[in-house]
Amino acid sequence: MTRAVSDDSRDAARPALALEGMSKVFRGQRALDNVDLELRAGEVHALLGQNGSGKSTLIKVLAGYHQPEPGWKAEFYGAPLALGNPEAAARAGIRFIHQDLGLVDDLSVVDNLALPHGYAGRWWLSSRRERRAAQRLLHEYEVDLDPSQPVRTLSPARQAMVAIVRALRDGVGESGLLVLDEPTAALQAEDVAHLFNLIAKIRERRGTVLYVTHRLHEVFEIADRVTVLRDGRRITTTDVASLDHDRLVELILGRPLEDLYPPLPDPGTAPALEVEGLRGHGVRDVSLAVREGEIVGVTGLVGSGYESVLHLLFGARKREAGAVRMAGGTLVDPSPYAAIKAGLAFAPADRKRLSAMLSWTIRENVTLPKLDAGRRRTWLSARRERGDVTRWLGRLEVTPNEPERVFGTLSGGNQQKAVLARWLRCGAKVFLLEEPTNGVDMGAKSAIYRSLAEVAAGGAGVLVSSSDGEELCAICDRVLVMRDGRIATVLDRAAVTVERLLAESVRESAPPQHNGGPR
Repeated sequence: MTRAVSDDSRDAARPALALEGMSKVFRGQRALDNVDLELRAGEVHALLGQNGSGKSTLIKVLAGYHQPEPGWKAEFYGAPLALGNPEAAARAGIRFIHQDLGLVDDLSVVDNLALPHGYAGRWWLSSRRERRAAQRLLHEYEVDLDPSQPVRTLSPARQAMVAIVRALRDGVGESGLLVLDEPTAALQAEDVAHLFNLIAKIRERRGTVLYVTHRLHEVFEIADRVTVLRDGRRITTTDVASLDHDRLVELILGRPLEDLYPPLPDPGTAPALEVEGLRGHGVRDVSLAVREGEIVGVTGLVGSGYESVLHLLFGARKREAGAVRMAGGTLVDPSPYAAIKAGLAFAPADRKRLSAMLSWTIRENVTLPKLDAGRRRTWLSARRERGDVTRWLGRLEVTPNEPERVFGTLSGGNQQKAVLARWLRCGAKVFLLEEPTNGVDMGAKSAIYRSLAEVAAGGAGVLVSSSDGEELCAICDRVLVMRDGRIATVLDRAAVTVERLLAESVRESAPPQHNGGPR
């Protein structure tokens, strides 16, 4: 990717990328409105905003997928950059990792790494040689994978690492730019640390990074400057060092921070969910209780077992042992069918593969567990079904509220809200939510938090599995920290801080606590 540049281009004051007057109109609506963006050579520049703010459109213009409206100007290291042409961006040394990773599921890691760069062999293909070349490349970036594996067999985190290695295979040198769009959405903590190490190496070589994320703590960890977009317009570009978390949230939302986290109701005393001796898939022995109207978090390091608890409770993974009881002592058999029938709702983190049918309509996804919730009829009425779904989408603030729209065309935040609408419609008594705001913008987070508060106020129990310590501190009455497959620590709301959660997650294991029930 590296190319010869003049001494002037190595000057930090000279922009690596300069975009002026970027506008884009879709069906009469301005997705971008006269946006300017300047990236300095060697910096990590964060691009932030709610869904619909224009971030993705700007990236697609830069990648050549969209042609901007007339009146723009673009330069890359002082040379004109043709927009609306994917080949121009590639030739200039700009690499992209999009939210849609662009991997082919049925091809191996070897074949996916070869797209679009080509194979190692120039005149003929040797499977053995290509595997060795792929293994060397993965090893160079410290990714431990079998290159002969089909990509579809990898976890979302491993798939993301394949896409990252593919984008970096030619290196990002002092004249290169790497654009990362929500790269950590599917990554666990150790993978995020790995990615940040790679970004640090790019910065050391005076390469430039444009980083899009909804995780604000990442901005303060790795970014030098930040640009905030709102409603297609640039609100500000400023040094990260001059901001704090609260001010950055207010810039993104355009309203006070207090609007993000709604007040939580006081939980009841009766148990909504009781779990005894749960075991399986990395979970050794977990007992817990969630009261009616209570929001309980469960967290830990990857491998601690916290990431498997909700799957085991719902019957999505095989239980080796354990009893799961709903309010009134109803025992739940270990199957999704029995769980749904008993009033358990589960929203997995991987919406694309486990939580929705992307090619179906919103209406079909929302009514999937129960076609005619709350009624007994011998026939289906599409009109009545649409009206029912429209009501629930409105309650969860899903935008656009169009039941016949294809589910996969929604933003991540609106997909998650539609999944919550599905379970609310079913009258679920306990909600199991895995990384509920993963890849969700600040505005959508606010709507999801309000929905959870309403769910709890209605008497349902909520169990949230999350790696986002800030989120757990804000929305949970209690947080259960797991180590070695067991609940090691139970923190009440007053004792929960991000620092405490991290400290308890890495602490040497002591004798396990009795259970995760209320104290």
